[in-house]
Amino acid sequence: MSSILQVLYDLVHWQYFGIIAIIWTLVDLVWVKRWQDLVKRIGILVTKPIIFKKDKEPKVPALYPREFLEELALNSRRDQTVSEPSNEGMLTRWRIKQGESLFDPTNPKRSFGYVLSFTLFLFFLVADAIVVAATLVLMGVISPDLPPILQRLEYAILGGAILSTVVGIWMLVEMSGKGELVNTDILTSSQKMIFKLFAVITTLFAVAVMVALAVQRLISLGYLQSSPTTDLILSFVLYGLLAINNSLAAALTFQPAASGLLVIVYLLILLVVGALPILAFLADVIWRGLYVIIDILVWALFTPIIAIPFGFASLIGLITGDNSSQ
Repeated sequence: MSSILQVLYDLVHWQYFGIIAIIWTLVDLVWVKRWQDLVKRIGILVTKPIIFKKDKEPKVPALYPREFLEELALNSRRDQTVSEPSNEGMLTRWRIKQGESLFDPTNPKRSFGYVLSFTLFLFFLVADAIVVAATLVLMGVISPDLPPILQRLEYAILGGAILSTVVGIWMLVEMSGKGELVNTDILTSSQKMIFKLFAVITTLFAVAVMVALAVQRLISLGYLQSSPTTDLILSFVLYGLLAINNSLAAALTFQPAASGLLVIVYLLILLVVGALPILAFLADVIWRGLYVIIDILVWALFTPIIAIPFGFASLIGLITGDNSSQ
C-alpha cells in the first residue's frame, strides 16, 4: 500500500504531470461519442422509478440488479390478506405457525412470560457455571485464572438465591392455575404436580442459601463464632446446595424458556422482513450513486487509453469514413 501511495506521490510531483493531465482532459472532452454515452447512461439510471415500482427496462444499464431489488422490496410488502400460494416457502409457513402459537391475542402477557423465562433460564445456567467453577478451584482441579464472568461468585450466590425464590413461587402460582405468564394447558395434572414439587424444593433451597449467606456474613463481622462443623455446613449450602438449586430453577423455566427463544427468533424475523423495503430502497440509492461515480471515473481514466489505438488506426488508414470516434 505504501509503495502505491509513493508511486502516486511521485506521479503528481512529476514535472510533466500538468501537461499530461491537460492532454488527458482534452482527449476526454474531444471524444464526444464517449461522454454522450456516459450522460445517456447516467440519465437513464437517475430517472428510473423508485424501487417499489416496476421498471420496464430492468436490465438497462448493465450491471444494475434492478429485478433483484424489486423482488426484495415488493415481495416483502405484499398484501398479507391475499391467500398464500400453495408452494409458499418453509420459512413462511414456520413464521405463520409460530405467530399463531406464540402470540395469543386473548392473553398477550404470555409472550412476555416466555421471554422472561428464557432470560431467567440463561441466568441460572451462568450462575450454575460460576458455582461449579468456584468449587473446582477450591478443590484444586482447575486454575483460579478464570474468565471474569466466572469469578463473580457473589452474583451467583445472591442473585441465584433471590431469583430462584421468585421462580419457585412464580411456578407454584402458575401450576395452581392462577398465573397468566405460562401456558399450563398443555400439561397434564401429573406434570403440574411434579412442577409444584420442584417449585417447593427450589424455594426451600433458596431460603436455606440465603440463611447460610446471612450466617457467613455474621461470622465475618464477628457476631458469630466459626467452627469446623459450621464451615462444613456453610460450604455445602453455598457451593453444593446452591448449584443444585440453580439447576432446579433452570429446569422449572426450561419449557417456557424454549418458547421464549422462539418468540425472540420470531420477532427478529419480523424485524428483518419489515426492514427489507427500507434496506432495498437504501441499497438502490447507494448502488445508483456508486454506479455514477465509478462510471465517471472509468470514463475519465480509460477514454484516452481507448483513444490511442483509434488515433493510430486513423493515421494508417485502417478506419476510413467512420466519424463516430471523433
